[in-house]
Amino acid sequence: MRIEVEFVGFPTIYDIFQEVSHPHSFSGETLSDLIENLIEKYGERLRESLLDPGTHAFDPAIQIMVNQQYVGRESLHFKKMKEGDKVTFLRLLAGG
Repeated sequence: MRIEVEFVGFPTIYDIFQEVSHPHSFSGETLSDLIENLIEKYGERLRESLLDPGTHAFDPAIQIMVNQQYVGRESLHFKKMKEGDKVTFLRLLAGG
């Protein structure tokens, strides 16, 4: 299936995803499958950007939206993807 993937707030991987929205094809079914597929395809830098280094779980500082609807971390394994979906990964930033 073909979907659009967007990364917001990830300066360490902007050279990999130079366009705001990046088309991506994968054969999985769920949002979790998509994340695994992206990491497999784009390698260690993407893994480091999306996964918590201590737990290797999805980084809690990242929110995900599918078609502009927030998807909770507890739904990653259950959220079914469909042709034409737009998935946005948003890194929450803080500072002072």
